[in-house]
Amino acid sequence: MIRVAFKILLHDTAKYLALVMGIAFATLLISQQSAIFHSVMESSTRDIIEANEADIWVMKPSVETVDQPDQMAELTVNRVRSTPGVEWAVPYYQAIAQLRTSDGRTKSVTLIGVDDSSLVAAPHKVLLGSLDDLRRPDAIILDAAGFAAIFPDVPPRTGDIVEIGQRRAEIVGISHTGPSWTGLPRVHTRRSLAVEYARETLNPVTYVLARAAPGRSPDEVAKEIAKATGLQAHSRAGFKAKSQEWVLNFSGVAENFGITILMGVVIGVAIVGQTFYMFSVENLRQFAALKAIGVSNRRILGMISTQALFVSCVGYCLGIGVASLFFALFSPQLTGGLRGMFMDPAIFIGTGIFIVLVTLLSCVISVRRVLTVDPAVVFRS
Repeated sequence: MIRVAFKILLHDTAKYLALVMGIAFATLLISQQSAIFHSVMESSTRDIIEANEADIWVMKPSVETVDQPDQMAELTVNRVRSTPGVEWAVPYYQAIAQLRTSDGRTKSVTLIGVDDSSLVAAPHKVLLGSLDDLRRPDAIILDAAGFAAIFPDVPPRTGDIVEIGQRRAEIVGISHTGPSWTGLPRVHTRRSLAVEYARETLNPVTYVLARAAPGRSPDEVAKEIAKATGLQAHSRAGFKAKSQEWVLNFSGVAENFGITILMGVVIGVAIVGQTFYMFSVENLRQFAALKAIGVSNRRILGMISTQALFVSCVGYCLGIGVASLFFALFSPQLTGGLRGMFMDPAIFIGTGIFIVLVTLLSCVISVRRVLTVDPAVVFRS
């Protein structure tokens, strides 16, 4: 009967291809938009992701998201260091600054000041130059996408002299980072320099990055820091979740992508459901012939379920393959808004489950017509 089911499925090539292409299109739309949404949410916490040496972030109680820091006094670092359960703690500075090139062009940049001695939170992927070069006077590392935006049509290079906050800065390295939420070029330097570039005189710390002692949970240590200092403290995962929650609640990105993904779901249900239903209805005579020779409804249900699983698997593989190729082509690029985007394994699995369920649901709806068909229809002209 399985062989007969495949013969019925494949005998009309045009209808079979239409069914597979419909499933593939639904898979492509849902998986691609879900992956872009997931990547955008990841970009909203880019600074937290890059500073992966620290598993605790300490900040003022007023901070709601990583891109809206509030400056603190430097003595805050020692208060965090003295908290039991803290292995180490270092200052971190972040601000928006104006960069000016030698020919007078200006560009807003995200200025990130890492710890002068340990260089905790410095970029991990340095394409040109060396991380040790950051210790040189007036040294900054600029991300590749930012370099392309500031110096159009110029290949990435080091040695250019720019001005930040009316102070000289030398590009000693080019880094590669994923897209950030703000979309601004990212400039890494030592915190002492970053404070001077931003002209900060009173509160030279925006966050304190810390690490829990071996055997201690970052969440537990974060609670002890908050209790001891009166500041807000979160584990790395907790602060990431808090920042993403703010983005979901106040940025509108959830609504925009939600509508697109919902359209993909609706289109997927409509295309897959209607196409498979019409396929089953148009093959009523074949199923009626099977019933006329004594094939039970249970066997027919199994045949249709086999057809549904087969076309859903083929269509899913085609759709997810095209979506994966899309990210494989654009994600590795050093510039562009799609750089660093990826498809999480959960999207692979979730989209596959959805497509199979929708196809099986269409099978259940269409099978009612098949199971109740009069075998005598095969003898009518």
